[in-house]
Amino acid sequence: MNREITVIFTDIVGFTAHSDAMDAEGVATLLNAHFGDVSAAVEAEDGTIDKFIGDSVMAFWGAPHRQPDHAQRAVRAVIAMTARIRARNADRTTQGLSPIRVRIGVHSGDAVVGNIGAPGRVNYTIVGDTVNIGSRLEQLCKEVAPDADVVALMSAATARHLGAESPHTPAGAHALRGRETAVEVFRLV
Repeated sequence: MNREITVIFTDIVGFTAHSDAMDAEGVATLLNAHFGDVSAAVEAEDGTIDKFIGDSVMAFWGAPHRQPDHAQRAVRAVIAMTARIRARNADRTTQGLSPIRVRIGVHSGDAVVGNIGAPGRVNYTIVGDTVNIGSRLEQLCKEVAPDADVVALMSAATARHLGAESPHTPAGAHALRGRETAVEVFRLV
C-alpha cells in the first residue's frame, strides 16, 4: 500500500574507530545504550523502528496507522534523541570515555508500506525514493556539519509540514547521490 510517511536514518560517526578500541562486550554496551536512547525517542512519538543496521537506525511515522502529523512527530523525536545523545555524551565524558557523534536524515513523502521479503522471511517495512532520500540526507550531514556532535538534516518536503515554531534553518539546495535534481535542505539540529 502507498502511504505518506516520514522516515529518519541515524548513524554514529566513526563507529569503526570507536569499536576498534573496545572489546565486543564494550561495543554491545555502547550500541545497546545508544539504540535505547534513539528507540525511546521514536517510541515516545509513536514511531516505528524499522531496523537496526550496524550502528544505524531506520524509523518511520505514518504507518501502520495513519498519522496526519507524521512529520511533526518525527521532528519531535529527533529533538528528543538529540537531547538524550548529548546527555549520554556528558556522562561518557565524566567517565573518561569519548563522546559519540551522530548524523540524522529526515524526509517525508510517499512510500510503499507492507510486508516485504522472501518466502518464509518477511519484514514490515517501507520502500521507495522517499526512503532513499532520507538515507542520503543522513550521509549529507558529513558535508554540511562534519564536526557537529549531533547534526540532523531534513528536506523541504518535511519542513513544509512544520509550523513556523519549528527550530530549523536553511542549509541550501544539495545534489544527492542518485538524484537528478537538487533537494532543498534544512538543518534541524
